[in-house]
Amino acid sequence: MMSNVQYRNLNNDDMSMKETTKKSFHVGGSIEKAMVGDVELQPIAVLQEAFKITAKNFTQFLPAVICLFIAQIALLLLSLKVQLGSPSVFFEAFITGKGFTADILKAGFMANFWSDVLIAPLYVGVSLMALNHAVGLPTKPSQIVKGFSFTVVSIITMLLISSIQGIGSSIFPLVGLFLTMALSLAILLVCEKRVTPIKAIQYSFMATIRKVMPMTAIYLVIMIFFFISIVTAGIGLLWTLPFFFNVKAIIYRNMFGVTLQVTSVPNHKPESKSDVNSSESIDNDTFNA
Repeated sequence: MMSNVQYRNLNNDDMSMKETTKKSFHVGGSIEKAMVGDVELQPIAVLQEAFKITAKNFTQFLPAVICLFIAQIALLLLSLKVQLGSPSVFFEAFITGKGFTADILKAGFMANFWSDVLIAPLYVGVSLMALNHAVGLPTKPSQIVKGFSFTVVSIITMLLISSIQGIGSSIFPLVGLFLTMALSLAILLVCEKRVTPIKAIQYSFMATIRKVMPMTAIYLVIMIFFFISIVTAGIGLLWTLPFFFNVKAIIYRNMFGVTLQVTSVPNHKPESKSDVNSSESIDNDTFNA
C-alpha cells in the first residue's frame, strides 16, 4: 500500500534554467511511526501485492535470486570442506543418522552461520532489488552487485543478527524463529536509512513487536510456501524465494518508508533514478531511489 506521500525540493535554482531540479517524495511509513505501531500492515494485502510484483518482475528478478542461492550453497559446502575434509561427511551422517556426532553437528551449524554472514553483500543486492519492486520501479539481474557498496556494514550487521538468532535458538527453537522474523528488516535499515547496525536491529525488533500479529501471520504463510517448495523437490523455490524477498520489501516500505528522488533536466524531460541503491544520501533518515 503506497501512502503518505511527501514532496520536498532539494535543489531548485530559479535564476537559471540550466540548473537541474531535484525533488524527493516519501512512500510508506517512517521510523517514528514504526516505533509506535502507527503503520498499515494487512497480511492479505501484503501477500497479494507481493504475488503481483513477483509475477511482474519474475524473469528479471529470478536470475539474481538464483545467483544468491548458488553462492550461499557454495559457501556452505566450502565451510563444511574446511571443517570436515569433505561435505559428504556431514550429508551422509545427516541422511543415515550414523556417526552424527556433536562435532559434525557443530560443523553444520558453523557452516550455516558463516555462509549467512559472508553472503550478506549479495543478500543486500537482492533485497534492494525487491525494494525497487515495492515502489514500482523495474530492476535487472546485474543490480545484485549493488550490495557490494555495503560490504563491510552488511557483513557486520549479518554477523550480529546471526549471533542473536543463534543464541535464541540455543535457548528454545521458537525463540530463534521469532528473532529471525523480528530482525529481518535490520539489513535494509542499515543500507536504506544509513543507520548503525545496532540501531537497525533495535528498530526492526521494536517495529515487529508493535505489529507482531500481522507479521506472524505473514511469516506463517511464507513458512508454508517453503514447506511446499521442499515437498516439490525444491522446484517451488523458484517462486518462493523471489516472493519472500518481495514480501519483506513491502513490509519494509509500509513500516519504515522509502524516499525516491526525481531529477528534472533543462529540457523538461524528468529523469527518474530507478535504483534504490543510489549514490547520494539526502539525510540520515531518507534515501534516494
